[in-house]
Amino acid sequence: MKKTIIPILIIILLSSCSFLEKHICSNYESDNDCFRSSANALSADAQFAKDKALMIAKQNIAEAVDIYILDKFSHQTFLADPEFENKINAARKVVLKDITVVCNRIITKKDMYKAFVAIEITKESIDEELKNRLKEATQ
Repeated sequence: MKKTIIPILIIILLSSCSFLEKHICSNYESDNDCFRSSANALSADAQFAKDKALMIAKQNIAEAVDIYILDKFSHQTFLADPEFENKINAARKVVLKDITVVCNRIITKKDMYKAFVAIEITKESIDEELKNRLKEATQ
């Protein structure tokens, strides 16, 4: 009897929605080559839930990208260089539009939609865009 009850309980636990939801689009973490972010959102409209989750993920990744850009390309001088700062800001905006969606799922729960999304952007693409923008500034 115990041999049949234990596997049944394990199957019930593993198939519970809350356990599964915690793992949808969540195994994406930043590493040395890419910035990654994941988020989820709930709405009565599937497209709105998807857009909201994407916006939250972009906000999360934007913070990491900003820190990376400022650490790598910000210069420490006593004189402000508005042209340089404008090029950096323009590059930030372009970079954040160039994300890749690596996971996108929607589940239905009691007439509501829960969207899960994970995004990434490579550090190489950030570096390339910034270098191109800064070259324009010097020419």
